[in-house]
Amino acid sequence: MKYLISGGSGLVGKVITSKILTQNEQVNWLTSSKKEQKNVSCFSWNIDKNEIDTNCFTNVDAIIHLAGAGVAEKNWTETRKKELIDSRLKSTQLLFDSVKNLTNKPKVIVAASAIGIYKNQDDLLLNEESEQGTDFLATLTKDWENAVNQFENIGIRVVKLRIGIVLSADGGYLQKVAAPAKWGFASALGNGKMITSWIHINDLADLFLFAAKKENLNGVYNAVAPNPVTNYEITKQIAKALHRPFFMPNVPAFALKLIFGEMAAVILMSQNISAQKTINAGFKFEFETVNEALNNIYKKVIY
Repeated sequence: MKYLISGGSGLVGKVITSKILTQNEQVNWLTSSKKEQKNVSCFSWNIDKNEIDTNCFTNVDAIIHLAGAGVAEKNWTETRKKELIDSRLKSTQLLFDSVKNLTNKPKVIVAASAIGIYKNQDDLLLNEESEQGTDFLATLTKDWENAVNQFENIGIRVVKLRIGIVLSADGGYLQKVAAPAKWGFASALGNGKMITSWIHINDLADLFLFAAKKENLNGVYNAVAPNPVTNYEITKQIAKALHRPFFMPNVPAFALKLIFGEMAAVILMSQNISAQKTINAGFKFEFETVNEALNNIYKKVIY
């Protein structure tokens, strides 16, 4: 197969790209800057100017759509909110408008989504049909998924992966949590009871490729490992994997809200997400428990 990845130079995109190349398949990247990547063909696009190099679609079988500004990277000012919205909706619309008139269209688009679409319901197990939230993050995610649904109207199979907390040594959640942990200052957040639905980055990359190749997959699938844990437990296991103590008091919720404002809702989110539909589809997780995931991630990391 030949893939086109938007957001290919990001944390998840790089791992997916590596796996594609290992399988001796081809991959194109859409990039907003002049980049060169070994064994990858890079094509430019500018979502603000509605510009794209349509050569990127030549002989492409599958689009993997990851593009979108990081939700937890900056505080949610009105300017940042607009950036979060535009980076998702404008990029998706530009892809759709560019593909719809092609004679030879890609067969499938596998798009990133997020478990932030669900309403926080603490211990209640949530599946793909569960009640959705009404806050900014849930609304953003719903609009993002609806934008991707357009591809069904032009005969392209659509799969949307609602991604949980991604565990990786190279960035994201662990980079922020492990920073104090490696110095012996690991602290649970809020009351520590919030349920964290997570996934190892290797499993996530494999799931994107699985969804692209498995022709009977359509619609929404939760991209989370089958064993969620509390915030307290994952923080404790991070400290253990790093061989560091875990004794610090929790960081109270009010302090997080003072520091992060509205974005604190992401940090304090409690969502017990089911992976059963994904498992029933035939996907096999390599890392089913957080201990397995963290031991794999930190076995090669030296601080």
